[in-house]
Amino acid sequence: MSKTQNPPSICFVCDNALRYEQAQTFAEQQKLDLLKDKDSIHDLQLIFAEDHIELYDRQLNTSIYVDFVHGALAHRQQFGGGRGQAIAKAIGLKQGKNPNVLDVTAGLARDAYILATLGCRMTLVEKSPILCQLILDGINRGLNHEHSAHVLTDSFELHQQDAIDYLKNMTKDQYPDVVYLDPMFPERKKSALVKKDMQILQRLLGKDENNAMLLESALRYARERVVVKRPAHAPFLADKKPAASIHSKKTRYDIYLITTSATH
Repeated sequence: MSKTQNPPSICFVCDNALRYEQAQTFAEQQKLDLLKDKDSIHDLQLIFAEDHIELYDRQLNTSIYVDFVHGALAHRQQFGGGRGQAIAKAIGLKQGKNPNVLDVTAGLARDAYILATLGCRMTLVEKSPILCQLILDGINRGLNHEHSAHVLTDSFELHQQDAIDYLKNMTKDQYPDVVYLDPMFPERKKSALVKKDMQILQRLLGKDENNAMLLESALRYARERVVVKRPAHAPFLADKKPAASIHSKKTRYDIYLITTSATH
């Protein structure tokens, strides 16, 4: 029987006068310590730096943050292949068709941003208040840059809530065309490790036991399809066979088509 991993210890860090009130308010809301400097005790440390907020992992000695302006996302926005990308095909993007997409596992909002740049109106749901803080910080910085501002202004809506609760509380006119799920990838076996940013997310979020229930809820409330992102060789989520799958190099998008009788 495997040991249950203890949840990570988390604190907030801020030595910037302009950010301190923001950090203090959030720390009080979350009932977590606010320190002036990084320490050698807490596993994860949310750092309110002058120009961004990042989540530092003491064990890996590295950080993650959300950036819609520079780096991989900006490059992919410009050179990523547009609607020819596997994720775009899976979502059902076609000429003249820009579906409304509900991303119920927002994470670091990377896939949501790519879909928004391609014309989808994105609603993001993320249960973790810390991840929501990172996404909001990325949005606020992105609004100051022309290429990302129009995407984030017109096509991005973020909710901090349990995804199943959010789905249940929607009115019929709020049902999305597509529900997108990117559940935490299964743990790798042998020596292969997931990327460091995914390791940090796994440490922060722990193992999600509700994936089967989330898929069931998604199938109930999507108008047209549910798309589940999986590693290329992973089993189907909840052992439920999709109608079709679209493959990229390391990833598979499983597509579950909705029949009229499947939704309320």
